[in-house]
Amino acid sequence: MAKPIAFGTYQFRTKKSAIEEARLRISQYEAGERLSVEDEIFFASLFALHSEFEEKKGVGIDHIKVQRDFHNNRCLYIHRVDGTEIDCSWVYCIQPASQKTVISMAFRRAVKEIIMAYKRSQLEEVDVCPILGIELTYSNSHVSYLTPSFESLLNDFLNNRQMDIESVALTNPKPDDTDQRGKVADLKLAEEWCGYHQNNAVLQLLSAEANLRKLKS
Repeated sequence: MAKPIAFGTYQFRTKKSAIEEARLRISQYEAGERLSVEDEIFFASLFALHSEFEEKKGVGIDHIKVQRDFHNNRCLYIHRVDGTEIDCSWVYCIQPASQKTVISMAFRRAVKEIIMAYKRSQLEEVDVCPILGIELTYSNSHVSYLTPSFESLLNDFLNNRQMDIESVALTNPKPDDTDQRGKVADLKLAEEWCGYHQNNAVLQLLSAEANLRKLKS
């Protein structure tokens, strides 16, 4: 049975589909070109799975560029804030997700409508990113967890119920579902989670670039 691949807020049903998505994103660039903000978010999230990520990141990622290797294949280089650079294999990073990660993604899916509703309501009130001053639109804005982090929020929710995250049962989405994250099988638990999230999550609407800086720091 194929195991899903998960990183950041992205999840794919198979390793093949994750590789296809990564290659599609890279194929838009020629050597020396810097990735767009959205593509940097994708690959910065993926790079976090690298076993040597802390060494690769160094003092912090400034940006990511496409280069060509000796075989003329497109590859990615991390350009650090101190001016140094290093290659980072995105293929190496794509590995099947742990059960804990898959279940965490299912809990993210459960609150998706809450997150989207927050985003829509904030765009009616907030004009610019509070960190970078960039004008916010639906397409360039991201909802960020200010405090606590999503992981801490979920851990507290499950601990209060004396539950182990890896024991939570999931159901698979239908093949034609555009959101391929699993679903929490216990509908009552999912409902309680949505209420807990609504009452305890402190969210913030940021520009994609500001959200990217959080990922790269």
